[in-house]
Amino acid sequence: MIAADVCVIGGGPAGAAAALTLARYTRHAVLLLEASGYAAFRVGETVSAGIVPLLSYLGAESVLAGAVSVPAYGTAGAWGGEQLIRRDFIWTGRGQGLHLDRNRFDAALAACLSRFGDAPRVGTLVRDLTWRDGRWVVDLDAPEGRTQLEARIVVDATGRPARIARRLNAERAVTDRLVGLVCHLDLPKEQGEQTTLVETVPEGWWYTATLPGGKAVAALMTDADLLRGLGIGAVGDFLTRMSATRHVAARLEGARPLGEPRAFPAESHVLHPPCGPGWIAAGDAACAFDPLASLGIGYALASGIQAARIADEWLRGEDGLARAYAADIARHAGVYSAQAREMYQAERRWPDAPFWRRRLG
Repeated sequence: MIAADVCVIGGGPAGAAAALTLARYTRHAVLLLEASGYAAFRVGETVSAGIVPLLSYLGAESVLAGAVSVPAYGTAGAWGGEQLIRRDFIWTGRGQGLHLDRNRFDAALAACLSRFGDAPRVGTLVRDLTWRDGRWVVDLDAPEGRTQLEARIVVDATGRPARIARRLNAERAVTDRLVGLVCHLDLPKEQGEQTTLVETVPEGWWYTATLPGGKAVAALMTDADLLRGLGIGAVGDFLTRMSATRHVAARLEGARPLGEPRAFPAESHVLHPPCGPGWIAAGDAACAFDPLASLGIGYALASGIQAARIADEWLRGEDGLARAYAADIARHAGVYSAQAREMYQAERRWPDAPFWRRRLG
């Protein structure tokens, strides 16, 4: 049986941050498990320069080199009107942002764990876990076959589904039904305009950004029930919808889709409770925000670091951070909710469209 002090389940940014924090700053034995192997489709993401200090804390500054990212110079949005409003990052005082290739970024971040100890175990799926005599026994499907792992603490970094926490009777308080229908595209020239673009439409809003390698991501953000009624069954339907926009269509003119569009959950939720005896949820498993908030990876890294600190305290017989964890998450959720309401209230062109009526109400 494999043994560790902490088992981190989920090798995205939150899980990698938790494992790296423990490996770099403590002497606890940590294992990081990732089911997918980083080959599955992942949505590209735009991040601010604010993630650089977090990566530096983790000893992972190098992950932004090479083909993982391209500069993001600002944002542009047609929100509340047809005019495109631009905001360059140079005026924020924080420096340029980054457009990420999420597959490469996530894999490179997790691979940093090899510098401090055990490499991440990819292609490893958690089948079940049981609490026995003050320890977790975790049943795994691993590349070498079925095996078991024993750990004193488990960190759930499985994303919005919060698969581990929900097995342990935690509940998600979900506040909307947002999903993103996402497609990757090849741009007709090597470098597209390197700003994030958002444009509202009656059924929701569109997002596009450049990616490394002359590619781009485009996404229609709407509610799950509304998406089913739009009849977007294939990439041709997706492109037809996209061509009806003004600014997104112009930005992506001539772009070639690289596959069929895929739907990803993007709903906001808070997990209750976010931790319990011997387990902690981190990142989107603990609290997830509307992508409009641009909090995804930055929050995931910070949350993973905090989960690692809680685990370290528990292993040292303390619990101060754990007792404050739920209140910390509630504060984050409250700030985001207020910002999101203000943003959605700014778009009033389609008050009778179901997507906007739900948010304006």
